[in-house]
Amino acid sequence: MTMKTDAKSISVSGESRRTFIKKTATLAAAVSTPAFLQPTIYGQAPSANVVGANNRIVVGSIGVGKQGTEHLKIFKKEASEQNLVVGAVCDLYQKNLNAAKKFVELGDKDGFADHRRLLERKDIDAVLIASVDNWHGQLSLDALDAGKHVYCEKPMTRYAAEGWAVYDKVKSTGKIYQCGSQYTADPMIHHVAKWVKDGKLGPLVWAQGSYCRNNKKNDEWEFAVDADANPANLDWERWQGRAKKIPWGPEAAHRYASWHKYFDYNSGILGNLLSHRFYPLMLATGNPEFPSRVVCTGTRKISTNREIPDTTHVLAEFPSGLTFVIVGTTVNEVGLPDIIRGRKATVSLAASANQAQLRPEKLFADEMDVEDFSDPAPQGKIENLHINFYKCIREGGTPFCNVDLSVRANTTLALAEMSERLGMVCFFDEKTRTIRNGEGKVVPAMSYDTVVPKFT
Repeated sequence: MTMKTDAKSISVSGESRRTFIKKTATLAAAVSTPAFLQPTIYGQAPSANVVGANNRIVVGSIGVGKQGTEHLKIFKKEASEQNLVVGAVCDLYQKNLNAAKKFVELGDKDGFADHRRLLERKDIDAVLIASVDNWHGQLSLDALDAGKHVYCEKPMTRYAAEGWAVYDKVKSTGKIYQCGSQYTADPMIHHVAKWVKDGKLGPLVWAQGSYCRNNKKNDEWEFAVDADANPANLDWERWQGRAKKIPWGPEAAHRYASWHKYFDYNSGILGNLLSHRFYPLMLATGNPEFPSRVVCTGTRKISTNREIPDTTHVLAEFPSGLTFVIVGTTVNEVGLPDIIRGRKATVSLAASANQAQLRPEKLFADEMDVEDFSDPAPQGKIENLHINFYKCIREGGTPFCNVDLSVRANTTLALAEMSERLGMVCFFDEKTRTIRNGEGKVVPAMSYDTVVPKFT
């Protein structure tokens, strides 16, 4: 991906001295492999590596509802220039499946209700996963075992242990994995990471960010029930995955349409919104870490027609001493600016443009100048993350939202949910993947089977 940049530093005399860094350094980590989540093995030869700039990439799209269709639209625009084709689509709802087949001009043999049948296709090189969150983990594992490269919508997985299993599988298969946090493709994130790696900020102290918005109807994530959906054309039993089973009826129909409102399928603000802050900000630190301690609070006093909180606050401490303060709400649009503070300097990141500024602390003003970075590329373009994915498939390299970054951000968000819902402080040991509470007792990672207490 080529991006024209205008990277400059501003001194008293206004002299320019910086250029944009085009590539992030490889993130490396090795963690133990637990015997967790045994994915299906298909016994087929791996798909083509698609090495070479002129080789076509054949994509299979799993989950072609609202978000999946947005990706299909992008695929269609990119097809010629990026030399790719959508070879197959999959969805548990026949109506979605039929619409997707028609949109990308595929026949019945290229549409599947069962993702395992799509993965048996040897001509499929990579998959795009845009399913409900509680299927992200298993779909990623199955695709990797089938020899496919994976682009999975954020969040990485519903729970922490699923994310660790996906991490292990990516490492063992060597396949390209990209998590769909498009802000990690923004040039300013990579330039800030270079500032950090170059020692401009000194040791990092704390970072802040937010994802805040408001809804006029006070009804965030409420969608109309699809009157056409029923057990005859929707595999509702399978759609629920490992979540608790609800028989089909009015409640189930609402859950299918507005699943973001239910903990069974997602973590609400944490996974849906704050993932867009954690992934890029962690990447901007230059050396993303697993958290060492996480605390989170959440309230549901305004939007009460759902299970998930309407406001949440995350405090995450990392082994280096860096602390993240990230907040989110769906009932007020005024948030915290994205800032990374170091011992020597502070970086401010613009909210709606690829711009960042480094300002030295007064104590170090004689050692460095104020530096500004600016790039004309708009923020958060999904197309840029797609293109980076294709480039890595063809040429190798580390994707922007790679598995090392994703598993660290995913673990932080998962521990935040544990803290808020179980009323505890979560201490994490990355070497053993164990979680301890404030009393030092090992506690199991939250999962689909966790019984959540009700607090008054």
